[in-house]
Amino acid sequence: MSITKRGIMMIVAAAIIIIAIAAGIAIGVTMMGDGRSGGSDAADARQQTQSDTQTAAFPEFALGGTAITADEFDQAMKTAKNETISHFSQTYQVNLNADDADWTAKHGSETPIDYLARQTVSDLRTRHATYRVGMSIGAVASDDYPSIVSRMRNANQTNADKRANGEVVYGRSEYDIDMYIDYELTALKNAYIDNDGNPGMALSDKDVQDYYDAHDWTVEGVDGKAPLSDVKANVKVQLREERYRAIIAKEVDSISLADVPWAKLRAYALGQLD
Repeated sequence: MSITKRGIMMIVAAAIIIIAIAAGIAIGVTMMGDGRSGGSDAADARQQTQSDTQTAAFPEFALGGTAITADEFDQAMKTAKNETISHFSQTYQVNLNADDADWTAKHGSETPIDYLARQTVSDLRTRHATYRVGMSIGAVASDDYPSIVSRMRNANQTNADKRANGEVVYGRSEYDIDMYIDYELTALKNAYIDNDGNPGMALSDKDVQDYYDAHDWTVEGVDGKAPLSDVKANVKVQLREERYRAIIAKEVDSISLADVPWAKLRAYALGQLD
């Protein structure tokens, strides 16, 4: 069969069109595939970044029936962090202030992050035990953190009003939360030991004599042990303070740590470190 020149030209043109269409489809598929792949990679990268930078959520828990909030834990952790840094420096010569400090590394039988979490909880346990003893004598109404913050704000507002009215403000004129908690805990101790009607604060003459005999007492200008008559007031104060510490320690022991979520607290604390 013979093919005319015109026929050959038509066949060539059709072939060119078919090749062009095929190439276009291939390019389109490749571009679409690359677009999907690029989008997926970008999404994966974003998800990984979010995962890497996400801070562990604060795990809710309670001490002695009082809920511990993230704000209170953070506040207590500031002091506990300094205690942790000091402990590992003195015990293991580890500098946790260094930029590359590893709070998860083990030193002896301890890791800094575990020590930090446990020290924070220990400090909070003692704090709430002290408040609970104060509550038992009616010296304070509640020990939850929002109530403590509210009392601080009220005290600051009262002092601000006094200053505005030209009145004298005794003690600190304004508190931050660290100073206010220290102030309240000291006030609670004084309220307890200054009242001999509170449990453990009544002292017999024998109690005073025995405590005096068991310790050394000195006063300026007197050689040797000072006579009881010269130091009796101090003897009573120190004996009551010793009894008060024992009362607080007993209350601390009554606050169970069985439900403290240690692993989650460690993860949270690690995320809060600067």
